[in-house]
Amino acid sequence: MTEYLLYLYAESPVHTGAADSLDVLDLPVQREAATGYPVIWGQSLKGALRQAAGDAARGGRPGWTKPLVTTLFGSEPGGQADGATTAGLLAVGDAQLAAMPVPALRHTFAWVTSEIALARLARKYVTTRRAVPSGVSVGADEGKAAGAAWASPSGEVLGPFVVPVGPSPDDAVRAWAEQLAGDAICDEEPFRPFARKLREDLLLVGSDIMPELLRQCTEQSVRVQLGEAKNVQNGPFYSEYLPAETILAASLTLRQPANGGDTAERHRQHQEALRALLHDELLQVGGDETLGKGLVRARLLEEAAA
Repeated sequence: MTEYLLYLYAESPVHTGAADSLDVLDLPVQREAATGYPVIWGQSLKGALRQAAGDAARGGRPGWTKPLVTTLFGSEPGGQADGATTAGLLAVGDAQLAAMPVPALRHTFAWVTSEIALARLARKYVTTRRAVPSGVSVGADEGKAAGAAWASPSGEVLGPFVVPVGPSPDDAVRAWAEQLAGDAICDEEPFRPFARKLREDLLLVGSDIMPELLRQCTEQSVRVQLGEAKNVQNGPFYSEYLPAETILAASLTLRQPANGGDTAERHRQHQEALRALLHDELLQVGGDETLGKGLVRARLLEEAAA
């Protein structure tokens, strides 16, 4: 069995629809009931990964075939005559929020994160036997910064809030900014400017502020459907998106093949196929694909050697 940490870095706004409308939003993003944090549920993410694998098989990408898609992701619903389904070897967890950009008066925008988000991310790193920075803490209505430019006891404007960030950078937040910049974005061109910005512009905000920032700073669009005479046939309806530059992380587990043949060799082949599919690759997640939404850059961190 091999454990992975999958980062998803949004290159365009991402919409993963929830089941019900919310207030004026007809198509809100998926959110956790307890925290209100945006999330991509595991079943939605697994469907997107399966679609990418199917496209790879149909496109003749080396290492990918239709039987391999079924082996890793399971049979398609209704694919068998009796309606039964077969589970795949790949288990996909929820893609939970690591950091989200919010508008600011300094440096255009900052990424915000929280104790909850980083604690969850730390658990994912532990599963893959990778080292993580030390824990962080912050007051419920305060913030801490990775970069010196944000040190402002009088307060920094973040979305609708003015948040005191302290007189100096915080070492623990700076360490997490370094980790996220290297693992979720990377220092290769053309991502280097954003990795450099993340190292300076990551802010840890308190539990009273983070949920409201995550509600106020998503993107919303109004759309209508036109008829043949160019008159409004349906709408208006309101959609919510996670903004570009949002960072999410999910745990993946690749189980060993069942007995029969060289299971170790087949497991190695499955690992190679997953890495080719998901590491430093552009994926489509969520809806509104024809509008250019849902493009995410995936980075796959494999379990460290024991």
